[in-house]
Amino acid sequence: MLISEAHNFKRTLLRSLSRIIYFLARYIYKLLKVILNPLPRSHPRIHQFGVSVRDAFKELIRPTASNATTTLAVFLNGMREVISEEKMKNEIPEWLITEWREMHAIEPQLFPEKWLISTIPFYHVPDSRVGDHYVELCKLYGEDISHVFLVPWLKRGGADLVAINYVCALMNNKLSRGSVVITTLDADSPWAERLPKGVRFIEFGKIYSHLSPDEQEMLLIKVLLQMAPKVIHNINSDLAYRVFVKHGKALSTISNLYACSFCEDVTPEGKYAGYPFMYLPRCFDYLKAVLSDNQTFLKKLEGIYAFERQKMHVHYQPIDMPVQQETENSRIKKEHLDILWAGRLDRQKRPDILIGIAEKCRDLPFTFHVFGSPVIDTNIYADAFTKLHNINYYGAFNGLSSLPTDKFDLFLYTSQWDGLPNVLLEAVSLGLPVIASNVGGIAELITHRETGFLVDPYDDVNAYADCLQGIFAEREGLPVIVKNARAFVDQRHSWRKFTEDVKNLSGYACERHRSDER
Repeated sequence: MLISEAHNFKRTLLRSLSRIIYFLARYIYKLLKVILNPLPRSHPRIHQFGVSVRDAFKELIRPTASNATTTLAVFLNGMREVISEEKMKNEIPEWLITEWREMHAIEPQLFPEKWLISTIPFYHVPDSRVGDHYVELCKLYGEDISHVFLVPWLKRGGADLVAINYVCALMNNKLSRGSVVITTLDADSPWAERLPKGVRFIEFGKIYSHLSPDEQEMLLIKVLLQMAPKVIHNINSDLAYRVFVKHGKALSTISNLYACSFCEDVTPEGKYAGYPFMYLPRCFDYLKAVLSDNQTFLKKLEGIYAFERQKMHVHYQPIDMPVQQETENSRIKKEHLDILWAGRLDRQKRPDILIGIAEKCRDLPFTFHVFGSPVIDTNIYADAFTKLHNINYYGAFNGLSSLPTDKFDLFLYTSQWDGLPNVLLEAVSLGLPVIASNVGGIAELITHRETGFLVDPYDDVNAYADCLQGIFAEREGLPVIVKNARAFVDQRHSWRKFTEDVKNLSGYACERHRSDER
């Protein structure tokens, strides 16, 4: 009797332990599932491995095994029930369960067993971070838009003015059904106020600065493909170039793609850099045309990459010609030169050369009036300007026309590389004689001693100083040079000429509006 009681006690103890193990394992499983559930969802191979391990244990357990093993089998079966119930409840979509039931009503044999459901791998598709932003951006974009301009910002630079010029030519001459300007960097755009009325302006880079570069690309390409504008025009936007490279083939089937390219960048070591070398060779085939403000750089690209010449066009930028002020006689009679230098205080414009020229001319009757602020680099020149008695530094400016140019006798430009700078067109239009470095497309505007003065090489400080002294000694010839330069600019850089170039660019202007004018 004692043996029998001991046996019953042992069996009861084992059963209790089995139940404890079962319930404990069940709750541990549920806890682990909550913690680890995303892992097998995003990695189906891990899920399959887990299923294989479970099936291997199941094969080891048979109904004929000992009582303890039978209890373990019951435990595993219970776990399987939990797995299938959880799947049925949380993972299997309602529409699929409904279809199973409908099929089962027709043929009772057709309904998956719970063990089969537990082996189904599920692929977890994460929620898109750009979904809501896409809806928002579509609303900002608007309807009936034919032209999209992608720019980094609208600050106070030459490329920014080029973008504004194209938008004005289209909108003011009814060559566009509607235009959108999208800035792609997280930066202010003070020149956005210059855009014509009715142009939509979207600060994409500011609004979506929290998105990763890949997410920004995804968001932008989705909107462009959906809206399918007639023209997508990229003017120095890195994001736009990345989209052109990755998705240009698809975009070019629904939109005409254009890119502006003005000049190369040069590293301190002398290596060519910038968008024309980073991106243009990789997306040129998708572009309708490459546009520039000078012929020189297009010839350079053609020579380096053998680009198709018929896909590259020069659009000389327009400039308003103010009425000429009578300042020539006062300049001739002056015994002192007031020299204007105005531009970005970035390495490209070489303010250090200006400092060298001022030092070289410190004993001459010259005063250098400097306007500008850095856009890309840091301002490392302001202190150096203040240390020289013949330099007056005034800080940032809002275009050359905002300055009292009638008080200056000469415009000095010391850039290391460039296209055809708009600031030189402004200087000529305002009646200032120009002395500039012979780089990029500047020689397409300035002919030495006919429409201005050229210095070559760009960093020859002695050549600049000698040229300034020669101009001062022969300043009675300046009125003729100013007159020649203004006549040349008035003929080639008029708004009428620029608008005709825009109209005649294949695939650019809206045909409906062009036909209305005939």
